[in-house]
Amino acid sequence: MKNEAFAILIDGGIITEDVLFKALWDGSTIGLHGPWEGSDYSGDDLNESNQRSLARDYPDLLRGYSRSFGHCEYGLEIDPREFGKWANREAAVDLAKLLSGLKNDWPVYDEQDNSALIQERAEEAWGNYLRMDLTREVGDQLGAGVCLDDLEEKFWELLSDHEIWPEAEGHRDVIFPGIRDEPFIRDLAKAAIEDGGLDPWTIRELTDTGYAIVGEWMAQDFRVPDNQLALF
Repeated sequence: MKNEAFAILIDGGIITEDVLFKALWDGSTIGLHGPWEGSDYSGDDLNESNQRSLARDYPDLLRGYSRSFGHCEYGLEIDPREFGKWANREAAVDLAKLLSGLKNDWPVYDEQDNSALIQERAEEAWGNYLRMDLTREVGDQLGAGVCLDDLEEKFWELLSDHEIWPEAEGHRDVIFPGIRDEPFIRDLAKAAIEDGGLDPWTIRELTDTGYAIVGEWMAQDFRVPDNQLALF
């Protein structure tokens, strides 16, 4: 029963022998324990990236699962009958060694996918809450209301200009270190006014920063008529 691939999984703490015996007996699948499982209350970006990347790269031997009830758990599982087939022995051994290495040595499987996952979370954050939060903060900085609805592309551009990179935090969250610092908010406020102007009805009481930014915005479009003498 315990072929080489199963032995590696057992020795690596990824499955147990009694769970394997039960699954072979009753036809169930086996959940794999390691840095590819998590939930809303456990795991992190590496776990989620590992889960989807491994399921992508080993579709014949691994199954990714995601349960939307309870704590929204996700992970990997195997069908021991398929995993233990003679025809799959070499691939199964290679995969078992890989999984054991991820669990016991270095937990990063696909760094590129991990970066992509963090960017996906960042884009979701913009649509879910970040745009509205920044709208309020920019408004407080100016003393006037602004609209950031059409500034997503400019937002990412400003992040790069200010060398602010999204970072994973917790189980499924993302943060933007420095995004609420005055220099970034000021530049975002400038972009908002340049994009949509300033509606007088939204002005509460312009702050010093608000006067400065609005003054710059008005001055950049000011033109002296060609036939008018300008004295400096």
